[in-house]
Amino acid sequence: SSQPAGGEIGRISPVVSRIAREHNVDLRQVAGTGRDGRITKKDVLAYVEAGDARQSVAPAEIDLPAWERPGTGDLFKPTDDLPLTTAEARSAASVPQAGSSEDQLIPHPRLRKLIAEHMVASVRTSPHVTSVMEADLTAVVAHRAARRAEFAAKDVNLTFTPYFIQAVIEALKVVPQVNAVYREDGLLLKRRYNIGMATAVPDGLLVPVIHDADDYSLLGLARKVNDLAARARSNKLTPDEIQGSTFTVTNHGTGGSLFATPIINQPNVGILGVGAIQKRAVVISRGHPVEPSSEDSIAIRPMAYLSFTFDHRVLDGAGGDGFLMAVKQALEGWQ
Repeated sequence: SSQPAGGEIGRISPVVSRIAREHNVDLRQVAGTGRDGRITKKDVLAYVEAGDARQSVAPAEIDLPAWERPGTGDLFKPTDDLPLTTAEARSAASVPQAGSSEDQLIPHPRLRKLIAEHMVASVRTSPHVTSVMEADLTAVVAHRAARRAEFAAKDVNLTFTPYFIQAVIEALKVVPQVNAVYREDGLLLKRRYNIGMATAVPDGLLVPVIHDADDYSLLGLARKVNDLAARARSNKLTPDEIQGSTFTVTNHGTGGSLFATPIINQPNVGILGVGAIQKRAVVISRGHPVEPSSEDSIAIRPMAYLSFTFDHRVLDGAGGDGFLMAVKQALEGWQ
């Protein structure tokens, strides 16, 4: 007996399936003459020879999912070949096409291209983890207020950046694995403390480096910070002054940002982000650090969030938190 065209397809042999795909044959249009109406190789070839394959239903008209239609069975085929839903089509239609009068192509400046390449390379190179702590900067703010006039008399603007750099150096001595470079054969500990300071410039970001930063006093650091920042903005840095950092500090708080997850400046192990310094009401605990105490009080203190992004290949959470806590303690215990 034969199975009329348009009925159930039933079981199909691999050979029949292959021939149907090669000739774009809709097997539901083929009458089977095999046992129980099964479609045979002879049936498909006869259908093709009769020229009916050219009259078969177009794939788009078959009520099958896109990935099951003849000629689109490859699951790794670009999704551009799949039909848009009504919502997707409506959304796509509302977007101005490239090159229309509503669009404007702004070429990337050379520095922007370099920054993009470095950022993408960094996140591909090392698994980033960010830890955040809050620091009480009462001691730092008081020290800066007492020294600003003295520094200004020497033509030095005392910003907060030198304080953060000195605190970082102290922490690097506590957790030397942060002042290092990850290599496949081991961790290369760096003996020099070359601190990069991320600096905003008209076309993007530069990271001038203070080499041997631990050799400078606070005054020397402040003078160096002023000099490098000014020359970075006027594009007058030398190649040596933007190379060789072992750690980086970014003071994103100058723009009002509270905290961030900065991207590591390769090949550094980590980068410290400093948020905006704000007066906040905080609990001063003189008894148990967590449990209620009659000795607790509330005070207004200058506070800032410190975010430490580090390479998880080098440090685990405990090591990262240990470094950040050392930075926090150096700032809070400033003398």
